[in-house]
Amino acid sequence: MASTDERVQAVRDEGPAESPRAPIDGPGASKPVVATVNRWAAGSAAFAVGLAAAAEGVLLFTHSTRSFESFVTPLVAAALTGAVVLTFILRAEESRLARELRTARTGTGVLRALVARRRVAQPFIARFASTPLGTAAVLIADGDREGALDLMARTPALMRGGRLDALRAIVEADLARGNGAAGLAQCVSDLRAMPEIDNREAELYRVHVLVKAILARGDAEAGFELASRLGDSPDDEARIYATWLRVWFDLDVEDEDEDADAGAGAGAGAWPALSEGELRMATLVARAHGAEELVSKLTLRVSAIARSEPEE
Repeated sequence: MASTDERVQAVRDEGPAESPRAPIDGPGASKPVVATVNRWAAGSAAFAVGLAAAAEGVLLFTHSTRSFESFVTPLVAAALTGAVVLTFILRAEESRLARELRTARTGTGVLRALVARRRVAQPFIARFASTPLGTAAVLIADGDREGALDLMARTPALMRGGRLDALRAIVEADLARGNGAAGLAQCVSDLRAMPEIDNREAELYRVHVLVKAILARGDAEAGFELASRLGDSPDDEARIYATWLRVWFDLDVEDEDEDADAGAGAGAGAWPALSEGELRMATLVARAHGAEELVSKLTLRVSAIARSEPEE
């Protein structure tokens, strides 16, 4: 069997074309999921057409002698105002979606409950320009699969297409993760085959769901491959998931054993040493999701570091 060093090098040599995922590029590469030009243009055009149709309907219903041309100026002004308002609505929705995806990944049970309550209290009219995917992700993390399914079934037409469809596929994979062994296998397969989403929060959520499915399935091979790539990521939050995989599958412990067999001076292992800060941050996120077995393994690593430090 090939050593860990050889397997890491083989994975890195394959390059992104052969791998399920290249490392996350970090915050600078993020593109909007909701507040896109196409969605703004479609919403603004639909609003303008709706205004024009309403004006024409009023003229026909009231049998008014006024011509449609007399409404052109106020209709244009209203359409422009609507387009400006829609810009702010979409930007606010983009921020809300990012917060909800972050809460689904790292939030405590209390924070997840707050997000769900805010969604229920949202005005009815606002839901026509609001995506339920972020709240659905929070509900899944909180164990409310039925609530997530109900929300996703009421997705407005404006909130479909583009990166939102890719995010929807991730949420659906997260739902499938709870359907036993077959669901776990389908979740891992779908998310590994999915093209990278060039939005930071959506991509981190994809990684989060994929890592949880790999851990639940006990797929050490997939875990090794993903950990070797996430470990190279410049994104601190992506490296948390690499820490989960390394500790759960004891990937770097194997390196230490091989180095010990090779004797002193054999060179550094394939994995950089995990710092206490990395382990503690990974422990906090794991505890938020009730992953007690993972928390125990991470805590043992922290304790091992503390014991190895020289006393003053």
